[in-house]
Amino acid sequence: MMLFGEYIMYKKRRIIYLIMLLLCSSFAISYAQISNYKMRTIGKHNDEALAVFINKDNTMMATGSQDETIKLWSLPDGKELKTLVGHLGSVYNVSFSGNDRLLASGSEDQTVRIWDVNSGVEMKVMRGHTGPVIGVYFDQDNDPSLVASTSFDKTVKLWDIATGAEVKTLRAHTAPTNNVAYSYDGKTIASASDDSTVRIWSTDLKKDAPLMVLRGHRAPVLTVVYSFDSEMIASSDANGEVIIWDAKNGGILRKFKAHNDLVQDVAFAADNKTLVTGSLDNHVKLWDISGPILLMDMDIGVGVWGVDIVSNASIIAIACDDGSIRLLTKGVEPVIKKGKK
Repeated sequence: MMLFGEYIMYKKRRIIYLIMLLLCSSFAISYAQISNYKMRTIGKHNDEALAVFINKDNTMMATGSQDETIKLWSLPDGKELKTLVGHLGSVYNVSFSGNDRLLASGSEDQTVRIWDVNSGVEMKVMRGHTGPVIGVYFDQDNDPSLVASTSFDKTVKLWDIATGAEVKTLRAHTAPTNNVAYSYDGKTIASASDDSTVRIWSTDLKKDAPLMVLRGHRAPVLTVVYSFDSEMIASSDANGEVIIWDAKNGGILRKFKAHNDLVQDVAFAADNKTLVTGSLDNHVKLWDISGPILLMDMDIGVGVWGVDIVSNASIIAIACDDGSIRLLTKGVEPVIKKGKK
């Protein structure tokens, strides 16, 4: 026979369950309204597509591939504009300069290359890494002078884009470095590594040691990116976890399981709270990191190596392991009309 106290506890648990069910139902309705994205394939590389990067003006994107080429595409229509040929190995990463005039690329051939976006001409070939170049990122100044790169040789290098000369080598990671990003205020650089850390470096060329070592991942850290206000850093790892860091003090703001496989790429929208993630679990997800709240989850049917997002989050670009380049385009939100009371 149930005692009175047990009955009261049962009723409380029942009420809590019903409240949670109601909240979940509300979330599902919100999810259905927000996730109004449609997917289309705009073209294809001849091998796995490994990287995608959208320019500052949201008018163009670049993709890199295991087929050793880079392709430029127009936005929002997704028309293929140019194919850049020169690398002698897989192109692992690409980055537009802050003024959108130049493109940097990193490759299995251990080089960083600089391209003129308008003409597609290769302008510089930078040699100095002793392993595949996995990450590249321009300083985001309107008159850029440096590009950063990371490599399986465990280093971060800075290059003078005018001369092609190596300016600085930063050493502290104890395992291959996977990706790199410049802050938009130009003050720091972040690097991600198989040693499960994110390291923050000063852009002051006189300083050699990292300013901070961010620990919190339990697996190789595959990518890192700054929010546009330079206040936060997002990183992702081989376990499918994403961490949002305070860029000023290195504290963990959010940590969550985003995917069921490795998360190779993440990107912020201009509002500094919307984050897109892509994974080899075939899913592309959109998050409000203030929760985090899952805004959109789409199974695209193939593994995802690269993702990026336009400023207002209306278009998501995807580089897929079948070589395809896809766009998720947000449709017009349905208008819910309310009747008179």
